[in-house]
Amino acid sequence: MARRRRPTQEGSATKTLDEIESAGDRFVVWLAENQGLLLAIAAVVLLAAGGWGYVSATGQETSSAADAALGAAQNEYRVAMGGQPGEAAIPEPANPEAARQIREEFAARFAQVGQDHLGTGPGAVAFLEAGKIQQALGDAPAAIASYTTGLDSLPATDALRGFLWSRLGSVYEANDQWAEAADVYAKAGALKGYAIRAGASASAIRAYVHAGQPSAALALADQLQASAPDFVLSESLQAEVAELRFAATQTD
Repeated sequence: MARRRRPTQEGSATKTLDEIESAGDRFVVWLAENQGLLLAIAAVVLLAAGGWGYVSATGQETSSAADAALGAAQNEYRVAMGGQPGEAAIPEPANPEAARQIREEFAARFAQVGQDHLGTGPGAVAFLEAGKIQQALGDAPAAIASYTTGLDSLPATDALRGFLWSRLGSVYEANDQWAEAADVYAKAGALKGYAIRAGASASAIRAYVHAGQPSAALALADQLQASAPDFVLSESLQAEVAELRFAATQTD
């Protein structure tokens, strides 16, 4: 039986990713290391347009067939849920059973798009979409499988892996598997080109705290401060890190 989805906690990676992705109609930006400001500006334009896009770290273009298959699945899912093509938000149907059936149908649809276009950017985004729907259904094992397949389909340096790792972390977090969550969040935070890597590192710090790994939490907090000095942890996480630092001084 599928496990009931736990409510999203304030500051959780799931909540952060939901806010980012809904702002851009399931937008995924694939930032190459040397594109810098121009790609950041392009990302803002795409977000405003309500579309999704990416720039391959390898510089290869994806096939129009993969793009078309992903776009069709996204629009048809939105319409099936009661929305309009091109809208950013996907509404929740009033009938819970109808919503469940639609999600089950399109989880399979997105997974099939991913398999049909394995190794492409749109194919990986399709696995991302499938996993998110499976999470909404409370099916953690299926979501883990979708995210893992998407990860395995991409080169090691592709920034899209950051989104997949972060989503995978949110599944582990929802099931209180904090050590596993910390591991994948940390991988996302270490991935160059991942647009929200600092936020992923913050999620890893929080997960390390919950996992009872204070040394790892403090080491990553120091690393984040050095690499992204302008990034500010949430007040609650700052307090937890401060407590860990104080405790560490008492044992020295």
